[in-house]
Amino acid sequence: MPRKQCDFCDNVAVITSNNQLLCANHYFKERNMVDVPFGPKSHRQNHWSVLLRDLRSEAGLTQRDLSLITKMSQRTIADYENIHEPRQLSIYKVERLLEALGYDLDAVLAKKDV
Repeated sequence: MPRKQCDFCDNVAVITSNNQLLCANHYFKERNMVDVPFGPKSHRQNHWSVLLRDLRSEAGLTQRDLSLITKMSQRTIADYENIHEPRQLSIYKVERLLEALGYDLDAVLAKKDV
């Protein structure tokens, strides 16, 4: 699957929103969430929940469909998408969910302010 580029930068696009290809940074900025997943302030808003739910919906899958593909319980997927009571996410399960939805989990190295 060829990688698509964000419409606003050179990063890999992770989602289409309002007919625009967006990387994670621009996706969350569009939703007035300036923190990135697993970032220093990510405890305030559980971005992965939003991203996973949106990618699953965009793929036209129910939580049950995704659970059958990933061999994870539907309850786990529901917990991962729950923005009201966020749980600590396993990076391995997030990677498995993203892979089932046709995405790769990429790490971005950002310089930390000292």
